[in-house]
Amino acid sequence: MRFRDDTRGVTVQVGAVLLFATIIIALAVYQATVVPAQNADVEYKHSQQVQDDLVQLRNSVLGTASAGDARPVSVTLGTTYPSRVFSINPPSPAGRLATETYADGTIRVSNVAATNAETRDYLNGTWTATTKYISYTPGYNEFQTAPTTRYTATLLADYYADEGSSVLQTDQVLVRGDTITLVSVAGSLDTAQAGAVAVSPAAVSAPHKRVQVEPKDAAQPVTVSVPTTVSAATLRSQTGLGGRDGVSVVDAGPNRVNITLETGGPYTLQTARVGVGETPPSPGPRYLTLVGNDSDQVTVAARDAFNNPVAGASVVSRSERVTKAVQTTGEDGRATFALRDDGRPVTGGGERVSFELVNASGTTAERFVNVTVDQETIVSGDGGGDLVRVGGSTVFDMNDDGVTGGFNFTVRNEFSDAVTITDVSVLPEDGSIDLLSDDVRSEGRRASELYVEAEDGNQTFVDVPTRGEQYAYLGPRGMTLSTERSREEQGREEEGFGLGSVPLTTAVGGSVDVSPGEEATVEIGEFYRSNNNNDRSLDAVDITDEDVRVLVSYRRGSTSGSREFAVTGGYKPSGENFPEVTITDISRRGPGTTVEYTANANGDGDLSTVTVTTESILGTTNSETVSVSGETDTGTIRIFGLRPLVITVTVTDTDGNTAQDVYPR
Repeated sequence: MRFRDDTRGVTVQVGAVLLFATIIIALAVYQATVVPAQNADVEYKHSQQVQDDLVQLRNSVLGTASAGDARPVSVTLGTTYPSRVFSINPPSPAGRLATETYADGTIRVSNVAATNAETRDYLNGTWTATTKYISYTPGYNEFQTAPTTRYTATLLADYYADEGSSVLQTDQVLVRGDTITLVSVAGSLDTAQAGAVAVSPAAVSAPHKRVQVEPKDAAQPVTVSVPTTVSAATLRSQTGLGGRDGVSVVDAGPNRVNITLETGGPYTLQTARVGVGETPPSPGPRYLTLVGNDSDQVTVAARDAFNNPVAGASVVSRSERVTKAVQTTGEDGRATFALRDDGRPVTGGGERVSFELVNASGTTAERFVNVTVDQETIVSGDGGGDLVRVGGSTVFDMNDDGVTGGFNFTVRNEFSDAVTITDVSVLPEDGSIDLLSDDVRSEGRRASELYVEAEDGNQTFVDVPTRGEQYAYLGPRGMTLSTERSREEQGREEEGFGLGSVPLTTAVGGSVDVSPGEEATVEIGEFYRSNNNNDRSLDAVDITDEDVRVLVSYRRGSTSGSREFAVTGGYKPSGENFPEVTITDISRRGPGTTVEYTANANGDGDLSTVTVTTESILGTTNSETVSVSGETDTGTIRIFGLRPLVITVTVTDTDGNTAQDVYPR
């Protein structure tokens, strides 16, 4: 036997080589096909997750504009791939979140005039501001068709560059019913990474203040013009703007749409500026408005271009009637000037006194406010007397709905003889607060729209009897409630998908006398705001910190008079505190939504229950209630159902008092 003829080892060697080659080929195929497919799936799932994060960012921006307090959110810009032993992953994909600038970033509403006289000096024709948009650009390795997501014009939209089209993730809040909401985004943000980044929108000028406006030219429509990367066709087809009578949406050039309102108004205009990233300073004062001309003093407020109060602004008056010529506005933007009697007669119905803003260079600005004072308004110390306001204001919950919708204040008779209070007129500074109802089936204190009680116990009321879903209508000029004669007042009643007009006849308890030197308490409640979403619901108004003008008319002997007071809803008196609840975080993972909250009894009893209610895009609702105890509670509630558009958390204490927090606000 010759060894060179022995071939027994060849099969083993060839088999080993073939096996090794097979493994290499399999790994190569795995690396080339399976790994990219698995990574694409990871990237796709991250794309769905980041969509939820960006919806929360959009809601946080709008919530900051609405409430004035920032709600930080976390956005996971990129993702990581699973670890692999025999294959290689590409670098982890990073995403970029940045504020971007439009070619023309002006937001504008045209042909509007404020119904308030002082505000109309500033807001009379066109209101403008500048804004940016927020863009998220993914950097995926495999999922190449992922969209760029943008927050623009109050909505969130996915933009697909290849198709040149957008798909909306949220609805718009630019125009809803008769409310126009314009939120300016400012600041500088540009970050790119694979992990999560915290974004905390800042209230540069917020919360937005509601200003009632009307068409300056009644024959022309009001036009809202905004920059946006979403086309007019998309807005018409995918938002609530589509199909509304009297509302049209058209493209007005590249990245701009015009919304034309031909419904006639009046409208509620609310504006705010929110900073993202490196935030710019707050805007300075732009105009003055009259808050109150009470007794021997005048109070004015400095406001910025977004109608928010400005602290630290200098206001000057050159009138000899003013005791101190220059005042600095406080945290509420207000400055109060005392008036004096200088011995000169006042003729022609009063004397004009001007108050002007002072700019940084020390010169007065163009924006000013005039008031008329007369000899009776100025306290001269001669014993002539007056009806004056004393003390502060308290708020209360009349109908136990958990909302402090009523307030009271006290007046004192400083005349030498008795006065009879005959009428009380009420007009909220916020024109969108347009309804009044006690919602209690009785009359008297905490049961009527108006209640007046003198120090000696003499009392009266004015009640607007309602049935079903009826409310007294304040309107742009307010409402006068007479204590001496029944009147037919305007009313509103819920019918179909809106409010219809109905006459409402008041019930009165008779006039009330206030003796010299004695005081009387005036109580008014509760206030509501028409909901402009056409969903047959109304919003109860927490009157705390709201400004309301109240005119108290009286009869003194054979003469009549009246005094106007600017009342701001104040604190809750002891024993009437309501619990508080705040949504601290919302997490949407898997089939459900987890809501984190903090609640406290606010020094009045213990907590009882916490309820989370969600409403989906289809209008379906889900609710989950848990029992709690103690004065404070922090917890989470997970609720299942369709992805919620609105989340409401309600806390109830052991006394049955409730409070709510709603997301988005």
